[in-house]
Amino acid sequence: MTTQYAFSFDARFCSGCKACQAACKDKNNLPTGILWRRVVEVSGGTWEKNGDAWNNTVFAYNLSISCNHCAYPKCAGVCPTDAYVLRENGIVFLDTTKCVGCGYCAWACPYGAPQYNVDAGHMTKCDFCPDNLEQGLPPACVAACPLRVLDYGDLESAGKGLTLWDTPSEAHPYPLPAYAHTQPHLAIMPHPAMSTTEKKSVANLEEIQPRSSSPWEDVPLLLFTLLVQMAVGGFWAMSWMFAMLWSLVEHDTTWLRLLPSMLIGASLVAGMLASFAHLGTKKNAWRMLGHLRKSYLSREILFTSLFGLGWLFTMFDNVIGHGNTFELKAITSVMGIGLIYSMSQVYRFSAAPGWNSWRTNVGFFISAVLLGLSSMMPILAYESGVTGIQVPASQWMLMGISLLILLFVQLVLMHKQVFRNPIRNLRAGLITIGMMACAIILFALNLPSLRVSVFLFLLIVAEEGIGRWIFYASRLADISAK
Repeated sequence: MTTQYAFSFDARFCSGCKACQAACKDKNNLPTGILWRRVVEVSGGTWEKNGDAWNNTVFAYNLSISCNHCAYPKCAGVCPTDAYVLRENGIVFLDTTKCVGCGYCAWACPYGAPQYNVDAGHMTKCDFCPDNLEQGLPPACVAACPLRVLDYGDLESAGKGLTLWDTPSEAHPYPLPAYAHTQPHLAIMPHPAMSTTEKKSVANLEEIQPRSSSPWEDVPLLLFTLLVQMAVGGFWAMSWMFAMLWSLVEHDTTWLRLLPSMLIGASLVAGMLASFAHLGTKKNAWRMLGHLRKSYLSREILFTSLFGLGWLFTMFDNVIGHGNTFELKAITSVMGIGLIYSMSQVYRFSAAPGWNSWRTNVGFFISAVLLGLSSMMPILAYESGVTGIQVPASQWMLMGISLLILLFVQLVLMHKQVFRNPIRNLRAGLITIGMMACAIILFALNLPSLRVSVFLFLLIVAEEGIGRWIFYASRLADISAK
């Protein structure tokens, strides 16, 4: 039977010298901002007055952690290119020649082990120093520890103290997450302070996370999700909500008939280009369909491609008039449902509590319909003005009611987050203005002009953009709170 390696750490006697951290960084020539092994300084407690005496509950301990080479690594499960390999000896190896640099594994890993190397354009992580192991030598971090509190071995020899791979995650010491179910190959001899009920905090957070994260890094993904959702929602609206109406307004003018399809295609292409810009190693983009069995990111790319093909065939069929449009629209619409569902599932994992909710799935579908419907309204108003064919008031009312309901649902989905900061307040205000505009149109029975339709579209784009910014920023808040 092949040896299953694991790290062991005696927290009782660690001095926090960080020799292991420095040795790892030196051996692997890691750039600034990347630490494969991190020594976490945990502290807490306070002074309390008891009569005339002052007593303290102050404590501090260190925890040296790296990639834990889990039995069920989450990074390997979500990677769209299947770049992670779980070797027979238990080491989780990252094949950087396959990595596309999307950073999805870093999101999903409960321990933040994978880290993005900006210069190399791909993810990096601890590899357990396989070259040392082949020579019968310990990993560099183990060899550098002056107090021998950091060690390694097989599961049996390293399994002294608290063996995290067979201990419920709720019992793992702080700051290790209580929600992980990856069975990390790490054994810890606990420091007495680990069991205290006093509030604990990481004292050197800036050191172990020197590369500051920013919501701006997620702007390409923000654009991708919003633009693709608008394309899918626009296709649904064009195909099923107002199919006969489009035929009436567009009359026999081919370019008018293709105008909504062209907007849908432009949104889809722009979204895909934004997503492509997010990748660190763009030449490996073709590999992103390599893990359809487990990775929702791979499935998202697959459904995006299938939806794009369906849109293309539908537009072509509209031009040549073969009469297969209904079947093509039905198939493409189903691909759109699969796309939005896969897109929402990409963000559903325990390492991001702010995302791991049914609100993510519902919110993405609501956004798709909102953006799609509001983007079709100006086109409908424009084509009505060009052809002189009036759109029935009942149709405008149907659109107004739909937008009103969808905006209200978005406001409800914001839940308790509405009044916590000015950005959320701004979004709530925009949603309220949009609802009021829809209500005025409905109760005043005024048909929305092109200007009104454009105004509603821009307002919805603004509130959805702010909402998506808040959505991505919530992951950073979750990480900083650990």
